Amino acid sequence: MREISLTIDETARKVIGLILPALFATGIPFFVLHGWQPFQHWSWMGVLMFLGCVSVGIPLHELFHALIFGMFARGGYKSIKFGVEPRTYTPFCHCTTPIRVQYYRLGALMPLLVLGFAPFVVALFTGSFGFWFFGYIYIIGAGGDLVALKMLKKIPGHKKVLDHPEKMGFFVLD
Repeated sequence: MREISLTIDETARKVIGLILPALFATGIPFFVLHGWQPFQHWSWMGVLMFLGCVSVGIPLHELFHALIFGMFARGGYKSIKFGVEPRTYTPFCHCTTPIRVQYYRLGALMPLLVLGFAPFVVALFTGSFGFWFFGYIYIIGAGGDLVALKMLKKIPGHKKVLDHPEKMGFFVLD
């Protein structure tokens, strides 16, 4: 068994490094297509609704992880634990049984695809600033997942990994 992990602080530093690249990668295409006009259509009620949607997205992000992990973990959905890291108040989904790397990758990607990329694509077609900003927030919100995917880069998909119980990362089972 080989440990591949980072502390929460190391992970946070890597995620912070994604903020500006994600802003430019999503913001430039959106504003080239739609200009500044989408800003003019916001009301206080719209802002409150947006904040409500963002709040609902936080547990949904973890549920998307759980959906995939539970489908492929040996113990099924009984292997899934949820929590909040007490020092940083970061919510997490933890799989307590080993899972194949290919399914771990899929589980790590799911929130990024559904909550990040899908709203961004909708924003490109509709010109909705709310969809763009929601997608941007959840692309950044998937930063830890992207760090985990990078950590898995050289591990073959057929290998199994076990979530690390205390750090960002996992144990590779040989």
